[in-house]
Amino acid sequence: MRKGTKIFLTSSVVAQASALVRYVILARLLGPQELGLAAMLILTAQFFDTISDTGSDRFIVQDPDGASPKVLGLVHLVLAGRGMLIALALVLTSGLAATIYKSPELQPSLWALALAPLIAGFSHLDVRSAQREEDFRPESIATIIAELVSSIGTAVAAFVTRDHTAIIYGLVLRAATWVAVSHLAARTPYRWAYSRENATRFSHFAAPLFLNGLLLYFGSQGDRLIVGSGLGPEALGHYSAILLLAYYPASMVSRFVGGLHMPLLASARADPARFDREEQKLAGRTVLISLAMVAGFSLFGPIFTPLLYGKDFSQPLQIFAMLAILQAGRLLRVWPTTAAVSLGKSSIVLLHNLARISALPVALLLNHYVPSLESIICGFIFGEIAAVLVALALLSRDAPISIKRDLMRVGLCGAGCLVVLGWSWALQRHWLALTPGLALATVATAFAIWRHEARVIGDSIRLLKAKTSALYRR
Repeated sequence: MRKGTKIFLTSSVVAQASALVRYVILARLLGPQELGLAAMLILTAQFFDTISDTGSDRFIVQDPDGASPKVLGLVHLVLAGRGMLIALALVLTSGLAATIYKSPELQPSLWALALAPLIAGFSHLDVRSAQREEDFRPESIATIIAELVSSIGTAVAAFVTRDHTAIIYGLVLRAATWVAVSHLAARTPYRWAYSRENATRFSHFAAPLFLNGLLLYFGSQGDRLIVGSGLGPEALGHYSAILLLAYYPASMVSRFVGGLHMPLLASARADPARFDREEQKLAGRTVLISLAMVAGFSLFGPIFTPLLYGKDFSQPLQIFAMLAILQAGRLLRVWPTTAAVSLGKSSIVLLHNLARISALPVALLLNHYVPSLESIICGFIFGEIAAVLVALALLSRDAPISIKRDLMRVGLCGAGCLVVLGWSWALQRHWLALTPGLALATVATAFAIWRHEARVIGDSIRLLKAKTSALYRR
């Protein structure tokens, strides 16, 4: 029987909300320039964290002997070594990172930031091992306490220091708190261990994650990397603050949609007709949610950004629309990747991540000829579209789906995004003469989407009514 599913969901919400609260506090107290420097610190740390991901926490959950003292000891040894290596890498590359970002003040800050991964390396993963028994409480409690302490520490440090180093205090406090709580909640003694048999099995599990981690980093963080190095810390501060307002809701929705449809698709693998129906539901819902997010963030983002962060973070309307389209593209990838994983086709996920990297040269080229935030965002939107198309093309070879139907969905989603972008450009520049044409395009696109997704829309409405009725009956 599962234990702690509600607190597990709560911990996820607290983690996302705490990260947003930290950014709001930093933005309010420090301004765009110092917020951009803080984002550069996080980007650098995330690079080493992502490319060194061994999946230790997942290995002890899925491995048959994951709960044994020898395997847990091996994972602790690897985790501690990883923390030491990341800390050393941050110190050794601090000068290079400062040069890339053209911000010499980052070098001593990266030395101090090295404390966070060094401390985190001594976490006790018995709190994670408890999930083998479907007990999510230990890790959830550790996460909630660590995130709350980190947010408070960041707020106090920002108020006192008034510079980007405030984020270091928050990250170090989070690592120290998580380690402390994990040891207090552990049921077994903390130890290091090594055995060739377990190490071989663990290395086979961890090896593919290194390449995928590198691809994931440049695919998901490459935009901020180019903004920071190409346009400077102030531009990165603006970009990161606005992007996160769309990122957190999108990431929560993507996890929910993927988790909801994964078992349904996996159970339908042996039935082509049923798999096709389930894939259509996933595809239609993902497209509709993506379009709703584009429209919603384009409309409300310009209103809530200055309210949350201050007037210094106001941006043109088209920036909000383009960032919404970028996040919608990332959300859209949940559809083919979830279907691929349900079939056990992990190679599709890897190749689709390779396609995402096409965003880097395109964004660099566009920014070289037209240096601007818009150029960089366009490059990364291209990468997300390429990834979706590659994943669908590969999926159509292994799954009983219609590539023409799915390409039509992508086209309709793109048309909806272009209509929203057109409205944002017209309103920003007061091109009122374009409004009749945009209104006609809006109606035509909405009608086309409704015709294509009528069944999915109907199913979703019925599901919502059923859930609402069940809620009222309680």
